[in-house]
Amino acid sequence: MRILALLIDGVGMAEHTCVVVMGIDADGKKHVLGLREGATENATVCRALLSDLVERGLRYEDGLLVVMDGSKALRAAVRDTFGGCAAVQRCQVHKKRNVLDHLPEKERLWVSRKLDQAWREANPDKARESLKSLASALERNHPGAAASLREGLEETLTVARLGLPPTLRRTLRSTNPIESAFETVRRASRNVKRWRNG
Repeated sequence: MRILALLIDGVGMAEHTCVVVMGIDADGKKHVLGLREGATENATVCRALLSDLVERGLRYEDGLLVVMDGSKALRAAVRDTFGGCAAVQRCQVHKKRNVLDHLPEKERLWVSRKLDQAWREANPDKARESLKSLASALERNHPGAAASLREGLEETLTVARLGLPPTLRRTLRSTNPIESAFETVRRASRNVKRWRNG
């Protein structure tokens, strides 16, 4: 199986958190490749999960797109496992949520629209300028939001820099494709009342 992209996210189950890796193959099919119990902030868990995938045959030497949230531990695990062979796309949905959390309710709509507009831009240079301009506009009254936007800004533009077609860019801009798998698990396990262990 030739995996071209990995999506990594955490999901809460009962009182446990699982880190899940989903792969997208050359035909566009999604495959859940592995999971580990433990918080997404835990570098040891993330590194063990990714190393296990490599041991089981995941090829990455020709390049791999990794879509994930902004966890520093997860970013370190990706770097340690794949080195320079992985292009990281920071999840735009997570980034937007982080930025908006720093704003009062009345400011969120226009900032949300500006973020969406910038990330829809096919030209990564124009998108970068739009995001930097937005961060500057936020700096005076909302420095926390501006700092959040600037942190990891370049990695929110990876799919644009790769020159992917619009539909593929829309799909791989976030970890949302993995959410349907999470929802299926939630639905199937909602009647479980007594979780015995992880």
